Amino acid sequence: MLLLLAASRVGAQQTVPERTNYQRTSSTAEVGAFLDSLQARGAPITVGTMGRTAEGRPIYLVIASEPRVTSPREAHRSGKLVVYVQANIHAGEVEGKEAVQQLLRELMGVHHDLLSKLVILVAPDYNADGNDAFGPVAVNRPEQDGPPMVGVRPDGLKLDLNRDYLKAEGPETRASLAHVYDTWDPAVMMDLHTTDGTLHGYLLTYSPGLNPNGPPGPTAFTQDTLLPAVRAAMQSKYHEPVFPYGNVRNVQHPQAWTTYSPLAWYGTNYVGLRGRIAVLSEAYSHADFRTRIKVTHDFVLEVLEYAAAHADHIRELERKADRVTTLEGRGDLARPDLAVDFKAASRGVEPVVLDRDHHFDTLQLPIYDRFVASRTVKLPGGYFLPPGEGGMAAILLLHGIQVRRLVKAWSGSAQVLKIDSLGAAANEFQGHHLLTVRGTWDTARVAQPAGAYYVSTAQPLGRLVFELLEPEGYGLARWNFFDRLLGSERGALAGLVYGSGRVRTFPLWRVEHDPQVPMRVVRRQLR
Repeated sequence: MLLLLAASRVGAQQTVPERTNYQRTSSTAEVGAFLDSLQARGAPITVGTMGRTAEGRPIYLVIASEPRVTSPREAHRSGKLVVYVQANIHAGEVEGKEAVQQLLRELMGVHHDLLSKLVILVAPDYNADGNDAFGPVAVNRPEQDGPPMVGVRPDGLKLDLNRDYLKAEGPETRASLAHVYDTWDPAVMMDLHTTDGTLHGYLLTYSPGLNPNGPPGPTAFTQDTLLPAVRAAMQSKYHEPVFPYGNVRNVQHPQAWTTYSPLAWYGTNYVGLRGRIAVLSEAYSHADFRTRIKVTHDFVLEVLEYAAAHADHIRELERKADRVTTLEGRGDLARPDLAVDFKAASRGVEPVVLDRDHHFDTLQLPIYDRFVASRTVKLPGGYFLPPGEGGMAAILLLHGIQVRRLVKAWSGSAQVLKIDSLGAAANEFQGHHLLTVRGTWDTARVAQPAGAYYVSTAQPLGRLVFELLEPEGYGLARWNFFDRLLGSERGALAGLVYGSGRVRTFPLWRVEHDPQVPMRVVRRQLR
């Protein structure tokens, strides 16, 4: 009886697409009004914000739980698995925003039982500035079948937020790091998108985190167990065909089905590096708006159902990932060789349905749905940064990484990167000229003064430390954070390529073990 009463209190609320026969998508104000209406009618949700955008709009964060949970500490005490669902990072891709509003309504009624196992965090309108920059779909999303007016891909700073996870320049990224990942530490993250490219026969495609440097347990479970089970459920329950995310270069003469980049600039790849389960959802842009909302809704629901049914196993996976990563950094387990470059790998040949000249053909194609290392570097025990690099330390702290500072000077054996070449991209990307560093690591005796920063890999985010700080990879050096230390202001290295015997050493040092010298932990207030 109580469940029926709860359903009746919230069931009458409609989303903007439902009210307009799927001719409109919601503004940020309308999202807020819908969430407030659910809460006002007794739904066990807490509507808050994780921060504000560059243009001052709220970034809504909804906590769905019963009994009610309002803080990470309460969630931890409850023993429930925390799941974070994020929609609208690319704000022209609007069905995720609408699907999660429907799900929040249903979690108080027909799907209320999920809240006995899960605390569900929802950011329905992550890129609110982009969302409210409405324009014709033919301009903002020309390959997408409606609605007539949608938002734009970048945020208010003109950043693609799904390339921002390491450099963390967008207010949305910084808010999610500080108020979701570092605090709630969700065991499962879902990121909801719409496809851009290939004409195919699937209503939705999906992917786990693809960066092979992440702790292997959560990613392998996601790719080989969770997602195949969800795919089967989507077919059996809803008759909705879904498939691993990919594209072909030429639909008339396809050679392979290939997924997207493994770089940790992307949200789901970043979450995998943190040792957590990450799921990318890509609704098919050529399906109509109503269909895209429904398939996204069903897919999110099935992932939630699976997470609730396997909560204990997922929790053990994340605990093991944290424990093993810490032991690797400490040297108590063998230190892994981690990738600074990647190559695609195939799981074999499978049937793929493509839409060719308005009819579906099934072709046997190799499926490149994962990546392996093409060039590796062994995980060190930690990294030294110069004492003047408080700004870089602040970025690491924002990611939830422990940073310490030498109280006394230290000297000892370290690895020094002798730079063979620097190559800065001539073209700007996301406000940067990406820098490629190549060099040779040599062992030398070095001295570090009091005040130098030290970042150990013997912590649960040790593999993320590697991704951010390894100079030859795709982390902070690539995003020009070290340019000033290399003798140039940001962007001034643009177009530069040099080698030819110019010997420099990179201004970062690797060590095998934590220095045995007094250090103090740096607190988040550092800016």
